[in-house]
Amino acid sequence: MKIRHHLTFFILIISATILLLFVSEFLLPTELKKVVFRAPPIDIIGHFIGFFILAWLIHSLIKLTLIETFMTISFYGALSELGQYYLGFRNGEFSDFFADVTGISLFILLKLLYLAYHKVCIKKLNKKMPTTSTFVRSD
Repeated sequence: MKIRHHLTFFILIISATILLLFVSEFLLPTELKKVVFRAPPIDIIGHFIGFFILAWLIHSLIKLTLIETFMTISFYGALSELGQYYLGFRNGEFSDFFADVTGISLFILLKLLYLAYHKVCIKKLNKKMPTTSTFVRSD
């Protein structure tokens, strides 16, 4: 059941992203396209979304804690940008690393908000349910 929710959420995120890209390509006037795709650059958005999804997958599939997820993927993002800095055909940029960390942080923030909401809902549900007393058999 939990996997179905994750898969549904993942498909919705991918569909919304694709829909936004197609709608912006076909329906926006050229002047507005230049403004939308100029700031922030599309690769920054890709880093943000990619590391958000990566954090979600690492946390859900490997079952790392939120702190471990943040540290591991941030370290991976730093190493990948550092490696790109030393490659001749790629550019390692701090803005890409910042987008990586921001995507990871947004996932963690949303997860913490979800857990807090879930905790409140369970408390309300427990208050509404009558307490169960010990079961006494009558013979």
